[in-house]
Amino acid sequence: MLKKKIVAAVLATAVAFTGITAFHLTKNTGKAETVEAAETASSADDEVHGVWLSVYDYTDKNIGLSTDDEATFRKNAQDFLTDLKDYDLNTVYMQVRSNDDAAWKSKTFHALKEISPSVTALAKAGKNTKSAYNTLKFDPLQIMVEEAHKQNIKLIAWMNPYRVDTNYFLNPGAASSRDRIVKAVKEVMKYDVDGVIFDDYFYHAKNGYQNVARNNQVTLTAKAAANISQKNKATNVNKLVKRVYKDVHKANPDATFGIAPQGNLTNDKASGADVTTWVSQKGYVDYVMPQLYWTNDYGKKGGTAMFTQRLEQFTSPSFDKLGKVKYIALALYRCGQNIATDYGWAHYSGNLADSYEELKEDGCNGYSLFRAKYLYNDYAADELGFLNEALGE
Repeated sequence: MLKKKIVAAVLATAVAFTGITAFHLTKNTGKAETVEAAETASSADDEVHGVWLSVYDYTDKNIGLSTDDEATFRKNAQDFLTDLKDYDLNTVYMQVRSNDDAAWKSKTFHALKEISPSVTALAKAGKNTKSAYNTLKFDPLQIMVEEAHKQNIKLIAWMNPYRVDTNYFLNPGAASSRDRIVKAVKEVMKYDVDGVIFDDYFYHAKNGYQNVARNNQVTLTAKAAANISQKNKATNVNKLVKRVYKDVHKANPDATFGIAPQGNLTNDKASGADVTTWVSQKGYVDYVMPQLYWTNDYGKKGGTAMFTQRLEQFTSPSFDKLGKVKYIALALYRCGQNIATDYGWAHYSGNLADSYEELKEDGCNGYSLFRAKYLYNDYAADELGFLNEALGE
């Protein structure tokens, strides 16, 4: 089981973090403070402990969700979801729409190619034009929902709203784009998903933007989009956000709609992600999950508490007026990596644990780790072990 791997990793590095298996890490120092057993067990049963399951995770050998065999998919889904329990993970954010496609049996959208080797082959041959309904051998989303709920794990459908591919996006200013995205959301909400989440790609196309009503011709170049005011970009995106919020709750009053914006508010504004409105006015989102992919030893030589700085920007009561910043996305994929601009990842193994303690102190109710593949990587095991310690595992 994965938990054995975690325990071994914690024991192996205990010398560097004296007493770490019996203590919690304090913020940003690597020092330890005693925590009574009752406190460590005080629990986070109602918190969101999530993981992002991206299209690039489907093909990972440890996950094995890229297959045309239904029995294999179901078995591997069961094993993957069981593994999540070793990390006290209770929510999976499954990417079901990446490039105007579908990881479900859609009659409207073509199949998400990473979910099926045969669809991948069709896409490489330029023949991926049929609907997912006609090309997928089974319904991946249906099976994942069934298996997740059997294990009391929530499944949130992760969707990229506008992207068609890296170079071209749907035009956020076109009504036809909104109609197409809403159609995808409505199709997904016919499943027993626990909610929908959008990621942070809005006005990000490299080459241009397409209007579905004009046979996908480019109606807005990237250069022209750069000249659109931040206010107008926000207006265009918010028209979609309000519709999706309404439709998600109409389909299932208990479901949630959230957005995971970049952790840099300046970049968010430039791309049409109007986080300020989402967290201060009703009718847009149930929650925001900013991607805070930094340590508190940021910079080439460290010393900058970047995670804390960005967390405080988002959770400040003067900014988050409605308490919508409920969860934080954390960078599992960076653990143990030698990143030139962020010293902390390679030189400290308590970043995730510290971040968890801090986000709780700032009133957040959980986190999601980006991304699933890295649960199985040895260099992330130390960080995951210390995170489990912080959870009281």
